[in-house]
Amino acid sequence: MPQRFHTTSTNRVIALSAQPHLAEFQFLLQVNRQLQDLIMRFNLGVEGAFPAGGMHGLKPCCTPAGLERMQGKYTHWTDHGIIALNLVSCDFLSFDLMDDGQRATVFTYEKWIFVYADGQQEATSGSVDGYDVHRVNDTWRVDSVTFYAPNLQPS
Repeated sequence: MPQRFHTTSTNRVIALSAQPHLAEFQFLLQVNRQLQDLIMRFNLGVEGAFPAGGMHGLKPCCTPAGLERMQGKYTHWTDHGIIALNLVSCDFLSFDLMDDGQRATVFTYEKWIFVYADGQQEATSGSVDGYDVHRVNDTWRVDSVTFYAPNLQPS
């Protein structure tokens, strides 16, 4: 029977916070910091991709497949007249470790402004974004990201 209220790794951090000496608590805090740093660098890289002319700046943040997927999203956006994506805010919601700590899902709440070649700017009202991240050579990297805002969906 499926669990109705899934306990994420973020929930475990909260549950264990009363016992900060526990190794599991310290480990989860470290992963939490690493994942928040990854998402921050990733989103700043997405923002910087437009002046740079592509997603190559995301290489330190992505798996090879993730970088290829992001380049596809970039191509889709530019094909639709988007010349810039500006991050307004990114709130880290939660993470959940899988595969013995080698994979995680991360959820954020993000707001962006799309800038079009004709000067039009469209602000998203905010949406939950889901990241699939993998641990590669002891470094977390984005493998895929699902943008739930309708105007971010590649066709």
